[in-house]
Amino acid sequence: MRNNKKIISALLTLLLVVSGVWLLRYSRQQRQIFYKDYAYTKEEAKRLSAFSSVQHSYGLRMLTRNNDAAAAEFFRMSVSKKPIHIGSWLKLAEAEMALGNAAFAREILQFTDGLTRAVPRWKWPQTLLAHELGVNAVFIRNINYLVGNNQKRKDAFYLMDIHYTGKVDSVLTILDSENLVHYLRWLIRSRRQADARSVWEKILEKNLLTPDVLLKYVHFLINQKSVAEASGIWAEHTGTAGITNSGFEEEITRQGFDWRYGEEPDDLWKVKRVDDPVYEGSNGLQVSFSGRQNIAFQHLYQIVPVDPSTRYRLSYWWRSEEITTDQGPFAELFGYDCKGFYTKGEMILGTRPWALATIEFTSPATCRAVVIRLRRIPSHRFDRNIAGTLWLDNFRLESIGQ
Repeated sequence: MRNNKKIISALLTLLLVVSGVWLLRYSRQQRQIFYKDYAYTKEEAKRLSAFSSVQHSYGLRMLTRNNDAAAAEFFRMSVSKKPIHIGSWLKLAEAEMALGNAAFAREILQFTDGLTRAVPRWKWPQTLLAHELGVNAVFIRNINYLVGNNQKRKDAFYLMDIHYTGKVDSVLTILDSENLVHYLRWLIRSRRQADARSVWEKILEKNLLTPDVLLKYVHFLINQKSVAEASGIWAEHTGTAGITNSGFEEEITRQGFDWRYGEEPDDLWKVKRVDDPVYEGSNGLQVSFSGRQNIAFQHLYQIVPVDPSTRYRLSYWWRSEEITTDQGPFAELFGYDCKGFYTKGEMILGTRPWALATIEFTSPATCRAVVIRLRRIPSHRFDRNIAGTLWLDNFRLESIGQ
């Protein structure tokens, strides 16, 4: 009995020693795998052959060395150890494609697409493969997913543009309706006016137009100096011709034909809509100056469409309170898409009640738009830092003949 206990004790001790040795070796392997501290030798690859992630890393190493055959072998080993290692499947497809086995690569892509249809992580690499392999069903589905979910949206549009060789008409046949607006914005950023027009027409056809899209497209056309087209679209969809938001009754968008102004970070001046005082309606615009600097102000303006060679009268109401210095604000007009035209109105100083101001002008023969701008020129006097407040309301632009 005593001998049996000794034998059992010895066996248990031996088992613990063997387990300890194995755990020590395993822990060293795990540490190496965790830190990806690989020597990339044949012996190491064989010693770590049971680990899918290691074989994947070896495969990536071979790809960087343009050894596609060795890479494919490592990726096969990786998926054999872990069949759901999607990254290895996709890299295997990439290696097989490089080896000329495009049909097999397509099968792998279709297989992984079926497994990961609802998994965002793999959409982009699958889309790249679909582009290279010509698997259009996967490419179209993934492009629409990426664009619609704002995942690598810019990259998706660039790839789509390459895939369809810049042919917007082809893109419009595959792009989901809800992605048309995103496509229009991308084309606008790329300044592709003719292509943007095609997408704009498709948006109108599908009744997808919103005020934001309208404003964005018109703003783009104005910046491209396509004023006639922009003004026609603006008038058709807003019913506004001439001055937009003339009484400041609507929130100022600072885009398109609406009023525009920037922000002054040091509060040397400030522009804001107010409900008192106003000349007419519910709102007006207030421009105030801090009195801390002798500023040149030219930050409030609107681009207004006009007909060429036409006589106009601009009218507006304004009032002031304690506007200082000898150089006060005044309204000026100049050509937006033409040269050689300039005129200005009277300067306002001190404190004045509501008063009507008018400026008459004739638009040049080549002019489709003018800029109405509030301006203040720096003073050269000792007391030159401008302070005070100005209010504007009820702008009107009317044709008074040729």
